Amino acid sequence: MPHLSQIIFFVIGCFASFALMCLVFPNLFTRKQTFYPKPVITNFESRLFKRLNEAFPHHHVLAQVAFSALITHDNMKMRAKFNRKVTDFVLLDQSYKVIAIIELDDPTHIGKEQEDAERDAMLIAAGYMVMRYTEIPTVRQLQRDLK
Repeated sequence: MPHLSQIIFFVIGCFASFALMCLVFPNLFTRKQTFYPKPVITNFESRLFKRLNEAFPHHHVLAQVAFSALITHDNMKMRAKFNRKVTDFVLLDQSYKVIAIIELDDPTHIGKEQEDAERDAMLIAAGYMVMRYTEIPTVRQLQRDLK
């Protein structure tokens, strides 16, 4: 059976260890939420954003538009399928009507073709034209594609 002095030393040791851990790792026992800024669009996407504005100077180009701003569904389970999805660009005419949704696929999309097709299918089912590019198109190509 341990002596009282051994128990006291054990308890003091535990408290000392806990205090040391709190000093060395101050966030160990707290759920501190730190928020950081991030770019709205990538450098690659910014080139297409500029090109879209050149090709359609009398239109509005929106970047990073949530699917939930574009489509809805009566079934909550179906809404969950697009709840956290975002389009790269939306082209609006002067009366703010959607002309097209433009997606720019960089190398991170390799292997995600099925997922991209499902995303496109939802938008197309809602009546939108979806254009998908793997490289930055020319002004003429954009104008031709989005006639």
